[in-house]
Amino acid sequence: MARTSRDSEYDEFEPPLGFGRDAAFTAWENQLATLAAAPAVVREATSTGQDGRRVKDLQVACESISVKSVRENVTAIKERLIFLAEIDAVHVGFCIAAAGPRPTDPLFIQVVGVAPPAQRRGIGVALLSAAAEREPRRDLALATQDDNVAARTMNERFALSTSSIIERVPLTTYRERDLGIKRGDGYRAWRIRRQV
Repeated sequence: MARTSRDSEYDEFEPPLGFGRDAAFTAWENQLATLAAAPAVVREATSTGQDGRRVKDLQVACESISVKSVRENVTAIKERLIFLAEIDAVHVGFCIAAAGPRPTDPLFIQVVGVAPPAQRRGIGVALLSAAAEREPRRDLALATQDDNVAARTMNERFALSTSSIIERVPLTTYRERDLGIKRGDGYRAWRIRRQV
């Protein structure tokens, strides 16, 4: 397959030697270590190599999240709703969501990740809020692993902050690809019913 100029745009953002020896990743980690106490600003990601790389940085920093190439992340940005949280222009968290095809389907929250140095600052709830504001008429559906107490707590805080009701639903209620999970990995499904 022939390479195009778009290929080189993505390639320039891929770490050439792996993240352990990538100067841009190391510089970002140093910025995370000295974050200001300012609140995060959440924005919708753009389908550029730079935002694809920001998402990849966060995938690497957040445990148990699959790491994708910059190209795969840019494709995801084009196909789904992806939000980035930033503090003083430093990317600290991201959220991937996808609206179901019918108007009555929920907004599926597939991933919420916050870099460890920025955790416990309300960034996860801010990301969920941005996604919910983008699709105000839809309930939210998501899955959490049984042992991920932090994720369950974040979801409960979000529901409380929006006067919504969070309820456990059978895992078979939604397709695993909509939830962004694989069955058998200890997930539970949840629906956040919005009060419209």
